[in-house]
Amino acid sequence: MTLTISHPERRNALTVLMWQELAAQVRELSREDGIRCVVIRGGTAEAFSAGADISEFGTARSTREQVVRFHEEYVGGCLNAIATCPVPVVAAIQGACFGGGLEIAAVCDIRIAAKCARFGAPVGRLGFPLAFGETEALFRLVGPSVTAELLIEGRLFDARTAYEKGLVSRVVGNDDFEREVAAAVENICASGILAARSHKRQI
Repeated sequence: MTLTISHPERRNALTVLMWQELAAQVRELSREDGIRCVVIRGGTAEAFSAGADISEFGTARSTREQVVRFHEEYVGGCLNAIATCPVPVVAAIQGACFGGGLEIAAVCDIRIAAKCARFGAPVGRLGFPLAFGETEALFRLVGPSVTAELLIEGRLFDARTAYEKGLVSRVVGNDDFEREVAAAVENICASGILAARSHKRQI
């Protein structure tokens, strides 16, 4: 099953509604006993997702109450739905994978990046920090040093650097990307459903 983040005019940046819809779709698939694998990808080769749609900040994040709700309910709820999904989840990453897009990728089980992929979370340059729960997801994946590079320094990584830092599982050629994603799904589906889900729980 493939879930696509599609907002091409804004490099697949996620609106509040998109955060809610993605979470709802993942939760629905989590209840399906016959689902073997979920792939999350961007709607265009230009971007997996450039993060949260900043054009909504004036209306969706203009008060403290709205900020708390945005991070705890919308973003946090979506990331938790993916992280706790019993089905193996693959992030298929092309182009920009920034901010919220990076957070989504971080809570997936396997991250396959095309050579054109770029990674970062320079949220500090907008003048505010990443929410604690979102920082925690990155920290669990890459540890304190790389998390500091991403958040404190605001570094951007190309695909090869992201692989070397442990941010992605593997990097594949742009022309081979679709074939490699399909092969990963095939490999996952070759295992029994209960075995794959048990391995995910153990990990």
